[in-house]
Amino acid sequence: MKVLINKRQIIFGLIGFGLALYYSLVVPALLYIFLIITTLLMLGLAVLRILYSRKVEDIQNMNNDADEFPFVSIHIAICNEPPEMVINTLKNALAITYPNYEIIVLDNNTKFEKLWKPVESFCKSYPDKIKFEHIEKLSGFKAGALNRCLKIIHCETRYIFTIDADYLVEPDCIYTALNESIKKDFALVQFPQFYVSNQSKRGILKELEHFFTSYANGGNKSFSTLPTGTLSFIKLEALQKVGGWPERSLTEDARLGLDLLRENFKTRFSNKCIGRGVIPGTIEDLKKQRNRWVYGNAQCILDLIKMRMSGRCKFSAFMQLIAWINLLAIPILSCLLYIILSFIQKEKDYDLIPFFISLQFGIFIIGKFILLVKSTNKESFDSGLRAFFIHLALSFEMAFAFWPALVSGSQNFVRTSKFKAVSSLSSIPLGIPLILVSLTALLSYQDKDLLAGCCFILFSLFLISSLYIFHEYKPDEKKVTINNATYENRITGS
Repeated sequence: MKVLINKRQIIFGLIGFGLALYYSLVVPALLYIFLIITTLLMLGLAVLRILYSRKVEDIQNMNNDADEFPFVSIHIAICNEPPEMVINTLKNALAITYPNYEIIVLDNNTKFEKLWKPVESFCKSYPDKIKFEHIEKLSGFKAGALNRCLKIIHCETRYIFTIDADYLVEPDCIYTALNESIKKDFALVQFPQFYVSNQSKRGILKELEHFFTSYANGGNKSFSTLPTGTLSFIKLEALQKVGGWPERSLTEDARLGLDLLRENFKTRFSNKCIGRGVIPGTIEDLKKQRNRWVYGNAQCILDLIKMRMSGRCKFSAFMQLIAWINLLAIPILSCLLYIILSFIQKEKDYDLIPFFISLQFGIFIIGKFILLVKSTNKESFDSGLRAFFIHLALSFEMAFAFWPALVSGSQNFVRTSKFKAVSSLSSIPLGIPLILVSLTALLSYQDKDLLAGCCFILFSLFLISSLYIFHEYKPDEKKVTINNATYENRITGS
């Protein structure tokens, strides 16, 4: 996935950096004021993340007036997916024990018949249970496909249940979802996205899961959890009232959550595992996915600012939307600024710049370490540490992907590939380590040993993280990939 950065965005970026360089030369005090403010902002956000992630106790059933077996429509939107994966996902969904449901498969924008024809053929074998539709060109990203599904649902449908093309669900998943939904007549219940993988990818699994344990769970304080797109159980009445899935956002799921909260619907997160999917197959796929999440959430934040809803819900939604966003772009660009200033303004001393760089990186690292270790408190410290290293390795993507969303322009939605692939050495995320080692070398040359030492420690942490994520993605015989053997097996426990 690439978020397209147009010429206007590049021009704005260059102008912004140019102004920062100019004022650093003319009025250095302004730069220091900016660094002080952003340091306090980073500290405040780190504290808020930790406080927001406090565990919320489950609630007991409050409403038992729901129909015994309300009709549920399962929606699976697919685009250029491996057909054997989709078919095995459908086989799994057909094994659901709930008596009153249908499955709608909406294939859109798939270029090659060899990818969607086998799926269509399989669906035709179950005309009473599965509806299949293929559309050559459909706008609106994934939301457009899900909205198309709404047009062909069964007339008695009461709930929509979204499942990604790679997800295997438990046989009793609908019973579980209904039970969670009727506790307080929730418009939406979001379930955690667990993954099928082996222990070699424990860090990646835990880093992905920390969103649910720290952020989605935090939304239960005000019944304002945002959906994440798959394993989302939604009341059709609520979905129709907000006009369906929003098609202009790259994270249509989070944007739908904002629309529901704006209309005063209650949403919640349930920590029950009802399905597992497959993690992105390569580092590049993981970075692209993270890039899209950050960009789309930034779009949602801009919309959230203009929305009318309770203060508690707005704060909760904001905290969830910034889960994958960080402010490391400020110290990263400050590194480049300091390097340039050191060469063009040698007579001035800009020691405070590397000091604030070290301080801001330090705040980020300590805050994330506490949050990620805390999110795995039921497991070993080792799991939290692994997740922490994975998060650091992806920090560059999360630092810069949201800036283009602040300047309107072109964007492109590219799905996360589910095909087999292997991560190459070139995919190792080395952006932050390279910048930090350059700053370390310059500070050492300037005999600023204390600052150089701090930057070297930061460089070492980010380099270790970058190498560690490559280690988790290294090819091995036990690697879980998309194949029939994987998808013909039923889901087991963690």
